[in-house]
Parts: sequence; structure tokens; C-alpha cells
Amino acid sequence: MNPDKFNELFSRLQGYLQGRDVFVQDCYAGADPAYRLPIRVISELAWHSLFVRNMFILPRNRDEYRQHVPEFTVIAVPSFKAFEPIDSTRTSTFIAINFAQQLCIIGDSGYGGEIKKAIFTVMNYLLPLDGVMTMHCSANHARGDENDVAVFFGLSGTGKTTLSADPNRTLIGDDEHGWGENGIFNFEGGC
Repeated sequence: MNPDKFNELFSRLQGYLQGRDVFVQDCYAGADPAYRLPIRVISELAWHSLFVRNMFILPRNRDEYRQHVPEFTVIAVPSFKAFEPIDSTRTSTFIAINFAQQLCIIGDSGYGGEIKKAIFTVMNYLLPLDGVMTMHCSANHARGDENDVAVFFGLSGTGKTTLSADPNRTLIGDDEHGWGENGIFNFEGGC
């Protein structure tokens, strides 16, 4: 998408939100503090806000909230539709990321997974620049031995989550991970 078209679409979205209530969550993507990304998610729907609150890592106390400075923002507005002839989109639904502005805008999609996948896309772009291998996988480790990590790769729906849920091992996560200097870490705060 042309950056000028992104800016026009973002301006229209901002105008649409004038005078409307929104929900804001400040949280982190990435369990390893060395590679953690502070994010802000602004959503039109309360359940999107709750989804984000459950999905990502929350600041632990008031001081962490005060010090939280988002490095990437997602704005999700399911009731806003792009107008293809003006916005140069293929449909009324859009998920557009502008890395220069550290901003993702989502419209005409009530699927909460778009928020999650947008942040995963950002992590998959940024982390390799810091020498971290990003992986769509599940992972667990032997109890008491964080160096004995098993990683399960596969397409969605092929059993990664099931295989990683071993009662004799500790789950690291079941969807997206990074492999950095400190080992394997989950992108989410949930499963």
C-alpha cells in the first residue's frame, strides 16, 4: 500500500472514531525481556480488549504501567469499512501495517485473531533484525531443565498444541516463539 494511501485511510479512521468510546490496553509481546515489544491496542469492542489482555503480557504493577511506552500500536475498528475506490483496497476489509509509523490499522473485521497475527507479523519482521529466529511452532521443556526444549513445527491444525501439552513437561507456548541468546521464548502471555 502506498504510504500516502495508508495515511489517508488512517485519517478517515481517526475521523470515524471522533466522539466514540474505545478500549485501550497497554501490554507486551515477547516473554524474554531482552526482546520484549511494548504495544498498545486500541479497540472498538470490549471483547477485543479482553482478548488482548489475555493474549499478551501485562505490566505487573502501576509503576510498569507508568513506564510503558508503546513501540507499536494496533487500532482495530470492525465497524469501519474501507471504500475501495478511495482507499485503494481490494475489499472493505483491511489490515494495514506501517512500520515507519509503528502502526497497524484494522477495519471491517471482527475476528480478534487479526490483532494477534498483526503483532506476530511485527515480531516476525523486527526480531530477525536483532538476531532472533522467529518460529510458528509450539514448545515445551523438561521440568527443571530449561535447556531441554522440544519444538513442534507444522501447519495450523496439524497437532502442535496437542503434542506440546505433555503432562511431564512444562509448556512454553503453543503458537509463536523466538529463539534468541537466552533460548526459546513465547510471543504471548497466554498459552
